[in-house]
Amino acid sequence: MMYEKKGRYIVEFQDIPKSRQHQIEIDVEERRGSYNEVELGFDEQRAVQEAKRCLSCRRCLGCALCWAECKPEAINFEMEDELFDIEADSVIIAPGVERARDRIDPRFGFGKHLNVITDLQLERMLSKTGPSAGLVIRPFDGEVPASVAIVQSYGAASPEMHKAALRFGINEAMLVRSKLKQAEIQIFAADLSELLAEEQEALSGLDRIAVTEATVGAVDVVDGQSLKLSIESNGKRLEKTFDLVVLLTQPQFSKDLKALSKGLGLSFGYASFLVEGGSALIGTDKEQVRLAAQV
Repeated sequence: MMYEKKGRYIVEFQDIPKSRQHQIEIDVEERRGSYNEVELGFDEQRAVQEAKRCLSCRRCLGCALCWAECKPEAINFEMEDELFDIEADSVIIAPGVERARDRIDPRFGFGKHLNVITDLQLERMLSKTGPSAGLVIRPFDGEVPASVAIVQSYGAASPEMHKAALRFGINEAMLVRSKLKQAEIQIFAADLSELLAEEQEALSGLDRIAVTEATVGAVDVVDGQSLKLSIESNGKRLEKTFDLVVLLTQPQFSKDLKALSKGLGLSFGYASFLVEGGSALIGTDKEQVRLAAQV
């Protein structure tokens, strides 16, 4: 076998940020007169730097498990990189979408309260191949929630972006309802008038899913790791407790697409990939380059 003949196959990456840290050692004079340990290990600063370096190196250890497990036999350790020039009449870019976690306001307690998750985390939870095999559970204790709040976590957004985030949340609420037949499910979001007008018939058919125009001011933990929401709606303030809170986030272009757009000399608006009324291709600055839209 190739990896047995050549030993470990090490892939060198050119972007490893720093060289390996060395342990602190006592000097030669001190060693001569004692049996003290020579290597003292890392101090805190060196330990942190070494951990950062180790986690970023991404080196192949040469175990060849990938080669052994690849049924199509597509792995060739001797393959070298090649550059190709391809001429095409048109290019269609599938943009992909990320969810903007960095825009989540700290008042919602994301990353602090375990039972506060994002819409993307809920999507993974709903999937049969996800971490909970399709079960909707509370991360804190693995219990099935009796009540779920879906909350807008971002501030101002373009109408198209806002509606896209809301539709995603409503679809997730419907999936949660299919799994939790008796749970209380409520969606809290601002500026719902346009969506309510456009989707009046569809929203009227929701199965015990309340869609409320409101602003959530804070999320606090109460007994049993349930979550108390401070809500302002129609000029009134109230508090309500839920077992699980899901934060609606804004979809956005991936970092890879942003880099690709610069290379192609394109400029995209932050909602350029959205379209209503079915799948479509969206024109760009260049006639031959189009985006596959996200509905």
